[in-house]
Order: sequence, then C-alpha cells, then structure tokens
Amino acid sequence: MKSNSDGFTFLELIVVMVIMAMAGSLVFMNVGKSIATRKDKNFGNEMISLCKKARRLTIDRGKPTIFYISSDKRRCWIEDTGDSVDVPEEMLIEGEGVSLFGNGVYGICFYPDGSSSGGELTISVAGDILYSLKFDWITGLITAVK
Repeated sequence: MKSNSDGFTFLELIVVMVIMAMAGSLVFMNVGKSIATRKDKNFGNEMISLCKKARRLTIDRGKPTIFYISSDKRRCWIEDTGDSVDVPEEMLIEGEGVSLFGNGVYGICFYPDGSSSGGELTISVAGDILYSLKFDWITGLITAVK
C-alpha cells in the first residue's frame, strides 16, 4: 500500500515550533545580558575617564582637584566642574584607602606635582567585579584592571 503524504504531520509542526521557541528564548536572554553588560562597562569607562580628567585638570591648573563619590546620591563628579556620572542602582563601588570628605562622600585628591591621595576602587555588579581601579599615590597614575 502506498501512502499519499505530501505534507508534514501536526506532530512534526509542533516539534519544529518548540525548537524555534527555545532557540528564540536563548537569543533573547543573551541579547538582554549583553545590553546590561554593555551599560555597566560604559559606566566603568566613564568613571575612569572622569578620574583621568581630574588628574589632567590638576596638573594643568596647578591646584589640587578632588574626584568625589557619593554613596547617598549615587553620583561621581569632579570638584569645580560640571562633569559627573550617575552610578546605576545595581552597581556597587567599594574603596580601600580612599579619603572620607563628609556624610557618605568619599574621594581621591590629585595634587599638582602629579601625585594623589592614593587608594583602590572596586566596581562590581551582583558580586562580579567589573573593574578594579588603583590610584598610585606617588605618580597619581590610574591603573584599571578588568
């Protein structure tokens, strides 16, 4: 007996649709993660740029400049300029050897001779370290470790 089968069975169509749905959800999850990771890395890069700008301003102007971090306002900024960056809610910034300037305001001071107050900042999200910034107190150079 010969069967006249020119199409797909209902079961075959369901299997293909399930496979496509699973593949689509995997792609969607990975795209979502990469967007969040990119946003976090952008913040880290902006913060590093702000720190380097504070050091350059200090040397150019010949007077100390402070890079501030406010844990209450979730903001980083350079003293006497309009340059700032907001810290995302999920981001955690921890410091070691960083100066305390007031209620929840920490900072690193850069001096005209190129030195700084020194310290180390760790930027993390959900326990994963994105950046570790080290401020050399003798040279004022900023080393970023990803």
